[in-house]
Amino acid sequence: MPEDRDIEKLSEEVKTLRKALNELMASFELVSRLAENYLRLINIYAQYGGLGIDVVVSEIRHDLIAREIVRILFDLKSANISQITQELKRRRGKASRNTVREKIHHLIELNVVEEVDGEKGKVYALRKEVLNKWFDLIGIPIKFDQTE
Repeated sequence: MPEDRDIEKLSEEVKTLRKALNELMASFELVSRLAENYLRLINIYAQYGGLGIDVVVSEIRHDLIAREIVRILFDLKSANISQITQELKRRRGKASRNTVREKIHHLIELNVVEEVDGEKGKVYALRKEVLNKWFDLIGIPIKFDQTE
């Protein structure tokens, strides 16, 4: 019967249209999330003047040296006091090992930095929780394994 064939044909077209509509809705959802993340980043940039890792540690907002040390540890992954001091001196023009040591201990107390055993002694690195918090803030779905 031609009517049954027409109904089958219409049914197939409806299925095809539903599939296309679902794909389109998924695309709109992705674009919506991207726009939301973009607006959040713009807001953070306007609020803090940057998007660096240091924005997730509100306790050091007004401590320029501690903020720079956090950025240095983000860039270097891990470093000892001398390496941090050297990099801080390169970036700021001056630095003292005593000041760096004092700031590192303060950052350890704030659970921002952790002391790890390196090849040649103690080195310092950002805690995984701080990195995860920053990735969440900027909308990147990366998580560091907490069991390492």
